[in-house]
Amino acid sequence: MGFFYKHKPRGFNYIPRYYDPQKEEWERKKAEAGLETNLSHEEELRLQMRKKWGTDKGQDDSSERRYKTIRAVVIGAVVLLAFYYIFCTPMFTNIVSGLMGK
Repeated sequence: MGFFYKHKPRGFNYIPRYYDPQKEEWERKKAEAGLETNLSHEEELRLQMRKKWGTDKGQDDSSERRYKTIRAVVIGAVVLLAFYYIFCTPMFTNIVSGLMGK
């Protein structure tokens, strides 16, 4: 009888989880306002740390944003000057004619 015995398949405990970023953001805002929320203890601690350290994700300091903008403008100006110098001066034609052997 043991030869024909079939083992039953093992089940698994799959718990489907749904992540809703809007709901999480809403809960975070409620917690910041001091209202009753469904946040876990760990999430509340994270929120308190972000408040104290001033490192809320997605919010840049205005001086940092200004620095990034200035840096982008300077890099763009350098690229435009290099483009003009290479392609709009006689140096480009000299290089091309030198490569072609004329």
